[in-house]
Amino acid sequence: MSKSGRFLLEVLTMAFLEINGVEVPCPSAGLQIILSDAVNSGRNANAEVIAEKVGKTNIKYNELKWVWLTRDEWGLICSLFSNFFVVAKVWNPATNGFVNIKMYPGDRSAEVYWTEKDGVTPKNFKDCKVNIIDCGIVGTSFNPNA
Repeated sequence: MSKSGRFLLEVLTMAFLEINGVEVPCPSAGLQIILSDAVNSGRNANAEVIAEKVGKTNIKYNELKWVWLTRDEWGLICSLFSNFFVVAKVWNPATNGFVNIKMYPGDRSAEVYWTEKDGVTPKNFKDCKVNIIDCGIVGTSFNPNA
């Protein structure tokens, strides 16, 4: 197999997003990957901005959403955040590759789309959403819940 063929095969078998080592369904269109830098800044006596970047560039997955999920799929995604902090494998546009980082979730929301025959138990959900935010720690050896 050619080098490009092996690369394509690796990409096709990779998950777009892993949380605590668990592959989650590929999100729907609309995901915003936001890079932000913390800056220590002020002005000098000449009113010139004096600034320096503090730490690393952080990543936020904003509007991570799924148009439609089963109860089990949405339940799995929500359960992955039960301890709040997670290790997420996410795409970093600045490095053009995946990175494992400690993240935490924003609010999780979904709309019940269909119920079981009992008319009460959710069967499917639509417009499932969560934001995940970088804690500023990179690597795979850290404990996400420490």
